[in-house]
Amino acid sequence: MVNLRDDLKPKILVVNFGSDLSQQAGLAIEDLQELYRHGYEWRVLGLEGSEFVRRAREIDAGFVKTWEQAPRQVFDFRLRRELKNELDRGFNVLHVIQTDLLGSILPWVTNNHELPIIVSEGPDVSKKMRHLVQSLFYQRIDALLVPSKSLRDRVVLMRPVLEKKVKILYPGLDFQVFNPEHFDFKILRRKWNIEDDCYLVGMIASQEYTKAQGSFIRGAASFLRNEELAQRTKFVIVGFRANENPDLVTMIKQFHLEEKIILAPEEEFVPLVLGTLDVFVLPSTKAMFGLQAIEAMAIGTPLICANGPDSIEWIGNSHSGYLMRSGDSFDLQRKLLQILENPEQLRSMGKKAVEYARSHYDRNVRTNRLIEIYTRSLKRRKKWAEVGDEDGAHATS
Repeated sequence: MVNLRDDLKPKILVVNFGSDLSQQAGLAIEDLQELYRHGYEWRVLGLEGSEFVRRAREIDAGFVKTWEQAPRQVFDFRLRRELKNELDRGFNVLHVIQTDLLGSILPWVTNNHELPIIVSEGPDVSKKMRHLVQSLFYQRIDALLVPSKSLRDRVVLMRPVLEKKVKILYPGLDFQVFNPEHFDFKILRRKWNIEDDCYLVGMIASQEYTKAQGSFIRGAASFLRNEELAQRTKFVIVGFRANENPDLVTMIKQFHLEEKIILAPEEEFVPLVLGTLDVFVLPSTKAMFGLQAIEAMAIGTPLICANGPDSIEWIGNSHSGYLMRSGDSFDLQRKLLQILENPEQLRSMGKKAVEYARSHYDRNVRTNRLIEIYTRSLKRRKKWAEVGDEDGAHATS
């Protein structure tokens, strides 16, 4: 890290009042951990009881200030006072994670010419700017951070005024953790009674894509009609909650898959789960941009991903798996046959997955890039403010 003058060292005020931990909020928590480790000062404004606040407090509770209710999305005067108080305390970079609050943030800070405003945009960007005032507010943003090239293209389409300000900041992984050489992947196989020579195909359950779990089960049923591969292949859904998904339990029984599909409880250590699988399946585009897919690549597990802009970017560039039509169980079956009928290809995909992940998703690279964005924005703002002050002085002399 570069040593900076005190007035150019970023002191970051992070605003996120979302109740759920969005993708961009999850990445922000990892960034805060790294910034803390490198000695950068930050403060979080967030919603009491939210997962974002809970995780930020785990880093340092003294850096977190909470509200019982989220601000209004437009012209919240209490938020105006809160922002002023924190900026008066010396915070010199404003990072907004929850983009729907921009209408209650940008009006209060637009005239603060020394303050860089950084925004993290998530994969659900869908609305174009509708009028001139909105465009003018967005022009005040110094950088808009996105985690992939495909999302950058979507954001530029929706926010053309920001084209030069949209910066790709890839997710970052700790490769001391996501290192296949550091694990005994037989641990979970023994726990789930999986033979060493048996292929294991799996997904991680999520309430966000329950229907995709149904597609996974139907795809398994179709695949297991292949008698030769059926004898040495099993499926697992990790984190499956039977009491919340009785219809899926019934489906498994109807297909007589009780011995072939393991409904495993949630496991605390995701790298161990992903590395235990021979193939990791993300059958829904709702999982995009899927951090689990990147984590699977880092641990060396080939992928079958629902076809979407983000998955095309990973799979097309890394050659670490196959794309399938979202929610299509028959297409999943075909892709599983292609990938498991060729053991050499399976090994090659795993190797390419690791190589691609390490070259694109290193946490140290992400942290350095984020600090560079903060610092450059801060320097630019300082310079503009100084030029403005000089012009004002000349005008009055």
